[in-house]
Amino acid sequence: MPHKESVPSREFTPDQYPDFPAGFPTIELETISLAKLLIDRDAAEQDRVFAICKGRGFFYLDLAGCEAGATIAEGADRVAATAEDVFGLPLDEKMSYRIQGGSLFGYKFAGETYADKAGTKDTAEFFNIGKNDMIVPDDQMQRPWPDVIKAAKPLFREYVVTAHDIGMSIMGILANKLGVDPAEFNSRHRIEEQSGDHIRLTRGPPREVEELPEIQTPSHTDFGTITLLMNWLGGLQVWSESSRKAQLLNHEPDVPGEWLWVKPKKGCAIINLGDAAVKFTNGVLCAGRHRVIPAPGVQGKYTRYSVVYFVRPENQCIMKQLRGPGIPDGPEEEQDINAQVWIKKQAAGLGIQF
Repeated sequence: MPHKESVPSREFTPDQYPDFPAGFPTIELETISLAKLLIDRDAAEQDRVFAICKGRGFFYLDLAGCEAGATIAEGADRVAATAEDVFGLPLDEKMSYRIQGGSLFGYKFAGETYADKAGTKDTAEFFNIGKNDMIVPDDQMQRPWPDVIKAAKPLFREYVVTAHDIGMSIMGILANKLGVDPAEFNSRHRIEEQSGDHIRLTRGPPREVEELPEIQTPSHTDFGTITLLMNWLGGLQVWSESSRKAQLLNHEPDVPGEWLWVKPKKGCAIINLGDAAVKFTNGVLCAGRHRVIPAPGVQGKYTRYSVVYFVRPENQCIMKQLRGPGIPDGPEEEQDINAQVWIKKQAAGLGIQF
């Protein structure tokens, strides 16, 4: 009898993923060492991360050599395996946790948002797991969660706390470079306060056709302050022109350029800044414009999972710029607006309604 090719019993099989294929336009992001930032307090590495965050706002973060990095690197595999179980739940059960009623948290089904100006539906499922419910005792959680998420709560708690600390450590370095007391950033992102911070579990199905692209997540900049992404397959793309130039017009960047692939890099997270970092620094820091499509070539035959942690300002934070010698003064705000309202307005601009 002919040999029958074995099929993995699970979709998330990173040890079996093929390498990113050749022949696709990629971008060579710079790599920053987390250990150099957190342990060595390396001045040159701090200068490099500041320059990157004033430029494209995207970089690889090498997780080797420190405990926090190991927690993310090892935890992300376990979180992604849990994500497979979450997305494997019956659709009617997932829909019972649908994002609605003004919440940022819960389930988003594939096709719920538009991927382009032609009205093409996106192809990705999300499950947004709120930070605040993961760091408190069960009887203090504010919303229901599937049993599979509640069973993994210690894992999510450790991941949340570590990712939040890493994000705020990077923002503290940037604050110092801007002549701002890091406490000013910290006071806007206290982990115990209610905020839009969450772990996003994402599942993108295998590519249906060879032609590019099918859009899993449309062109956007993140709404929050800083984002930590772990992924194992290609799919993330950044616009070839800096997002400082490329704003959004009809779901696409409004300056000439092309989408460039960001290859996953083993042992590294991908870090990018979001709109709140731009707002707080009056445009000194840059949010990276990006989108997600199914992986190219042979990688596109696999289901794509990713784990994202979003650090966002706490809900009651007033979205006014920070003051410091490295931040030019902007006009006085016409009205005070808190982060909870501001983020919903940012989401609405992308066609997402909560």
